[in-house]
Amino acid sequence: MHAFVARRPLVFVALVMLALEMIVLAGLLASRVLGVPIIALDLPLMLLNGVFAAGLLSVLGWWRASGFNQPSEWRNLHLLLPMVLLLGGTLFVQPQLPDAGKIAALAVVTLLIGFQEEAIFRGLLLRALAPRGVLQAVLVSALLFGGIHANSLLVGRDSVFVLSQMIGSTLGGIGIGALRVRTNTIWPLIVLHALNDFVQFTATGGIEAQHVALYIPILKIGINVVLALYGLYLLRGEFGQQARRRVPSEAASI
Repeated sequence: MHAFVARRPLVFVALVMLALEMIVLAGLLASRVLGVPIIALDLPLMLLNGVFAAGLLSVLGWWRASGFNQPSEWRNLHLLLPMVLLLGGTLFVQPQLPDAGKIAALAVVTLLIGFQEEAIFRGLLLRALAPRGVLQAVLVSALLFGGIHANSLLVGRDSVFVLSQMIGSTLGGIGIGALRVRTNTIWPLIVLHALNDFVQFTATGGIEAQHVALYIPILKIGINVVLALYGLYLLRGEFGQQARRRVPSEAASI
């Protein structure tokens, strides 16, 4: 399998994305058969995604290479501070927090979301695409991360909110991907991802997000624009390297 991924990284990425969509379709089918709304199966579907990611990481032996490593291997953790301030600051604009019981449940759910999405997009996909160049790996994984959020329409979430999710996740994916590369770890990103979703779902009244105030999508996109710019700044040295990598292949075709 390692040889296949090395030879065909884009095919591998496409197959991973296809598998994620199959999980969603299985959830839709189950919701019809069981007669329950698809949102009620959101947690089981996230668990399936997590198991899928963990299984692939184990088969490929990529846990450590994907950032699930020891603290001694982490570096440049100070680069996380702008993201911490950016996400933490949004807590002050939330109208209210849920009660203690809901806070605990929401914390567990958002940690699960953080794990499975980071393991897939900043773990598996970023690692698979890395041989094509860091910049390309970060940008492609970010685009895929944004696109996968279109599935939120299938569970009945507010369409404007979903659009902001897609745009914001693409932009945020650039920043988070850059931080994954520069810090050489995925653990803090899982926690920060969970914090972001916790704040987001607190503001929307829960994971259903069916009727969302307009300020939330605007705030979400604004924060992620800043995060994307920060990510591009962190990867500024990769632009020249990406261009230099293209020169030999272009010269060879002349």
